[in-house]
Amino acid sequence: MRSLAFDVLNHVRIADLIDIGIVSVLLYLTFVWLRDRASRSLGIVAVAMGVIFLLARWLDLYLTTMAFQYGSIGILIAMVVVFQNDIRHGFERLATSRWFRHSSAGQPGNRIVDTITFAVAEMSEQRIGALFVFPGREPLDRHLRGGVEVDGRISEQLILSIFHPKSPGHDGAVLIHHDRIVQLGLHLPLTTQVSKVHDGGTRHAAALGLAECCDAMALVVSEERGTITLARDGNLTEIEPTEVAEELRRYFADQTSTGQRKLKSRWIGWTTKVAAVAAAVTLWFLFAYNTDTIQRTFVVPIEYRNLPSHLEIEDPKPTYAEVTLSGTSPTFALLKPAELAVSLNVKDVGGRRVLSWKTEPNIANVPKDLRVQKTVPDTVFVTLRENANQ
Repeated sequence: MRSLAFDVLNHVRIADLIDIGIVSVLLYLTFVWLRDRASRSLGIVAVAMGVIFLLARWLDLYLTTMAFQYGSIGILIAMVVVFQNDIRHGFERLATSRWFRHSSAGQPGNRIVDTITFAVAEMSEQRIGALFVFPGREPLDRHLRGGVEVDGRISEQLILSIFHPKSPGHDGAVLIHHDRIVQLGLHLPLTTQVSKVHDGGTRHAAALGLAECCDAMALVVSEERGTITLARDGNLTEIEPTEVAEELRRYFADQTSTGQRKLKSRWIGWTTKVAAVAAAVTLWFLFAYNTDTIQRTFVVPIEYRNLPSHLEIEDPKPTYAEVTLSGTSPTFALLKPAELAVSLNVKDVGGRRVLSWKTEPNIANVPKDLRVQKTVPDTVFVTLRENANQ
């Protein structure tokens, strides 16, 4: 075991550590994204495809491996088309994560919370239907339709007048941001999971639909039963009127907390980071770590640069060279054989008519971790003569 560890350390380069670090960050961002409930189906499909590909490589399943190699672009396009909403949602969550937030805007104070709580309790008692939307960190614009700009100061009387059954905008949702009623009469996306709505109506379906699309919270007062329901994180939860203030304060605190994270959140964060690093190291061992040295021979074109216009190279002139390179298999993966060339500069000829160059120093575009073992010919000779067309 110790010898294996020393062997690994001897073959790990700084470039490999940077490689693992970059992949770890990308995997961490991917895991955070896939951890979101709305992208869970995409995560399951992505993991299943990865497992199938690794099994195909391990068991030498030729047809399956070929299908992945030649169909990877098609598979990627299909996943983007099928899961486009999940992908967009994931990028929105990433863009609004704490890494990209510079400051936390002020949230409603106790007076605003108490005002909303009293209004909700009053409407619950009188069975007046209502739907409130409290934005989270993700943008809401693409989920909202219609609506009337209000930008009014929150008051119990204003809320009750908006949701009065004879008010023109009572059927829509009200958007509350900070201490202002921003819009009223908004239409929200309806959920497709009707079973979760149970005895609720259109307001509950709209609240759940919004909670499935983003991190906003919706508060619903049922017109038929007078019940109060919270929609958050893709779930509906019925609460008592006495719990409204507590739920609002908890939600607003979650939006403003940047440095105070709960132990559970810290544990999940560190677990995700460790998993990302472990996955990156595993992938490096599977696909990059290889101590076996292999040799490959390539037929490389010889090019002559900066030949004076009054001179030409006599035929026959060497046009190709055989170059044998050695290195590990991952290093050869960085090589582009089509870009290999023996590049000879014929600019400074003086009065000479016979020129020679060592082949190895003039080979271009060889990755630094590959070594030139042999070249045929070892030296290139050419004879120059006056250009008859000049």
